[in-house]
Amino acid sequence: MNSVNLIGRLVREPELKYTQSGLAVLKFTVAVDRKLSKDKRDEAQANNQPTADFISCTAFGKTAEVIGNYHSKGSQIGVEGRIQTGSYEKDGRTIYTTDVLVNSITFVGSKNNNSGGGNYQNRNDQQDDYSDEGFFPVDNDDIPF
Repeated sequence: MNSVNLIGRLVREPELKYTQSGLAVLKFTVAVDRKLSKDKRDEAQANNQPTADFISCTAFGKTAEVIGNYHSKGSQIGVEGRIQTGSYEKDGRTIYTTDVLVNSITFVGSKNNNSGGGNYQNRNDQQDDYSDEGFFPVDNDDIPF
């Protein structure tokens, strides 16, 4: 099985291009934070070591157009796809590549953390009249396992 799921931020502004046949193509890089403890993160930053992985991705068709039109540098994105490796010759040397071919994307959030993206507003401070409807307290001793 070849399946990849990433959540990260776009490293640069996406540049949408089209093939001669009119197919949209977008190559972009997603920065995915490494799961590090605060101490390890501070140590890595002090030693100029990366705290994120930079993953090359390629999208085609409508997916490429959506990313190009609705995402920008720094915006958070969820990517689902598959890994593809390849190689090419440059100056007599073989260059090996690893990319994620994007099947679908998810709008995860905005590039600032003040809102969740779009026009969504957090309503955690408001309580609905029906929030407890259908629920009742359960004592742990009443649970049979």
